[in-house]
Amino acid sequence: MNFLPDLATSTPLWLAMTTVGMNAIVGALRASIDDERHWDIVGLSTFGVLMGLVGGFIRDILVGNLPVESLRTPWLLATVLGAIVIVLLLGQQLARVNFLVKMLNALALGLFAISGVAYALRADLPVISAIFVGIVSAVGGGVLVSVMKDEVPAILLTSAPNALVALLVSGVYATTDVWDSRAASVAGIATAIVAHYLAHRLGLQTRRADSPAALLLTRKKREE
Repeated sequence: MNFLPDLATSTPLWLAMTTVGMNAIVGALRASIDDERHWDIVGLSTFGVLMGLVGGFIRDILVGNLPVESLRTPWLLATVLGAIVIVLLLGQQLARVNFLVKMLNALALGLFAISGVAYALRADLPVISAIFVGIVSAVGGGVLVSVMKDEVPAILLTSAPNALVALLVSGVYATTDVWDSRAASVAGIATAIVAHYLAHRLGLQTRRADSPAALLLTRKKREE
């Protein structure tokens, strides 16, 4: 497996920039296409920064990796600024390609989850703690954006199973890492993409937690 990159412990800069950039675009779009509130450039930029960088901030703070890696290089902040400019110029066009945005967000979620687990394992945290770090790294930015928009975070309601996907990705990485960390990185990302694709394709969402069936997923009812 030496030909595979160890994405968790030595993520190529271009891939880290892609991950941060895709999440920043998704965050900025949440302001750009919000017709209920008219967010200005500060609001749009804040959402871009939160979605793009907070996952890494949470990961590094939880494992004591300070200063956080996103601030050790100028390129990741520059990537977030570039993502904000892209949304300002092409926000409406990007919003129409909803499926592409969701798949790119799936890639970013997978990378944040596996890097969170990997850093935690390298810090000698127990596996269950490492999986927790992976999950909060993956969904933390989106939760903060929802809070700032005065919304209940979608992962707490019946919705697309993003948090469960983060749990699955983190578990796959932690399990595969026992044999090979490079294979674990690829397996984690592949799991994120396939799981998001299937959830979108099949219209899967989480259930209301009012019975043991809450542990299962259900198919979203089609709008007539």
